[in-house]
Amino acid sequence: MQANKSIGELLKELGYITQEQINIALSVQKSNPKYFGEILQELDFITSIEVAEAVAKQNGLDYIHLDQVFPSLDALRLIPQDVARARNILPISINEETLIVATDDVNDLVTLDYLRKLSKKHIKFVVGDRASIARYAEIFYYQLDNPIEAEIQEAVSRLRDNLDIDIPKLVELLLNSAIKDHATDIHITPETLATHIFYRIDGVLQHYYSLPLKIHTQIVARIKILSNLDISEQRKPQDGSFGYEFLNESSDLRVSTLPTSNGENIVMRLLSKNGSLFSLTHLGLSEKNSAKIERYFSKSYGIILVVGPTGSGKTTTLYSALRKVNSLKKNVLTIEDPVEYKFSFIKQTQLNEKAGYTFDAAIRAFMRQDPDIILVGEIRDTQTAELAIRASITGHLVLSTLHTNDAVGTIARLSDLKIPPYLISSGLLVVVAQRLIRKLCNYCKRPINLTSEELLEQGVPKFLVDNYTNHQLYEAVGCEHCRQSGYIGREVIVEILEIDKEIESMITQEADSQEILRVAQEKGMHLMKEDGYIKAFEGKTTIDEIHRIVN
Repeated sequence: MQANKSIGELLKELGYITQEQINIALSVQKSNPKYFGEILQELDFITSIEVAEAVAKQNGLDYIHLDQVFPSLDALRLIPQDVARARNILPISINEETLIVATDDVNDLVTLDYLRKLSKKHIKFVVGDRASIARYAEIFYYQLDNPIEAEIQEAVSRLRDNLDIDIPKLVELLLNSAIKDHATDIHITPETLATHIFYRIDGVLQHYYSLPLKIHTQIVARIKILSNLDISEQRKPQDGSFGYEFLNESSDLRVSTLPTSNGENIVMRLLSKNGSLFSLTHLGLSEKNSAKIERYFSKSYGIILVVGPTGSGKTTTLYSALRKVNSLKKNVLTIEDPVEYKFSFIKQTQLNEKAGYTFDAAIRAFMRQDPDIILVGEIRDTQTAELAIRASITGHLVLSTLHTNDAVGTIARLSDLKIPPYLISSGLLVVVAQRLIRKLCNYCKRPINLTSEELLEQGVPKFLVDNYTNHQLYEAVGCEHCRQSGYIGREVIVEILEIDKEIESMITQEADSQEILRVAQEKGMHLMKEDGYIKAFEGKTTIDEIHRIVN
């Protein structure tokens, strides 16, 4: 690939944008004096991650996902914060000879030479997107000068010595700690001897702090004040929310309280407003599965369902696939709860049940808006399910999510919602069932060799054992980069049930789910667990992790 190509040519060659999108961006640039790449991003034609990936490929360098990295403290100490901020870099790791640094400008030879002299190390650039580098540099340098864990432990020590502490400040520290470590949920749980703070990170609850029980009611009161909840009500569950900002990282927190025998339990869901959309391959889908999903999203009518439990990434998968839809030529309407990602040229609306704007009310309204594609955030009841399927068989492509355990179980779930079999079979195009698995930390994962017998004993299917002649897998170890967990980040494992003529007929005839599954597997459908085993053979995860996620 030629290094002198324009960013537009480069992104087009990589398949990230089309010529039509380039033309629109050039048209906007005539009236808006911004950089071409910035305009492409603001129009939602590309993400900053895709720009950075294009730069990395152009220069033969590695791209690094900064939300899956905990930089080395030694690396951070080597480069002062003002230098990192001024040059938009982030030191990642260091060894005896080399300092690895994330940058968005790989051709900045002045910075390269400056860092070499400053660190007295060989400098290896890896590519990150500009916004993420700036954000995570602020967070990790803040942690270097203001260690959050130490401040929390100091507060605990003061309480043990019967000294007063600033409760609002303590709550802030707990939130900051969760944001820094990419937690999705915060649990504040009172027990007999102490109040325990757990963070859910990469889908797993991890214990972080134990606080004196005597301040539990004060912590609860502070969170209730932030969430506009009733402080005096301690006997009934309450739900609320509030916005929070830490070092330019904006988050919404959904708060739930629950009375227990030891006091009120608090769970807060962290929803970052700075999240980036990914492509299907970024989510961990194989090229084959990604192409399969994209093919269905190009259909003109039918219903596509992404299924799985809460927190399995269903919405992200829907939107990642939706990015491949040409919204310049198709009228796309969405009803969401809430609007998690914003797109240009897509008409997005938000659920408001108090005002009567429900999923089924939205579908009825959409049908008068000349839609090509309708996205329904979630199918929760019979009315929404029936309206969605009827819309799909009257010339519209409908996208939605549903809570089921596997792909074939979706058919039984729709039947439970009183949808007639003939409607299910005529409307349903494909079901994508998914889970999120943790990825091994590349800094510390350790190779292990297993025999065919050992793999078969662990439940790996014989066809996979035979396909992979190299039985070297990896095990989780733990290091400073992954907070000793052995894992950093997550990606999806999927099973895709395609509704062809034979399976359509089986649904109409109300065939048993196991019989439908057998036929689908004969046609080449891989189960989620099998998709996971493939990722284990590829060195991305462990067999233990697959067994933890999929029974």
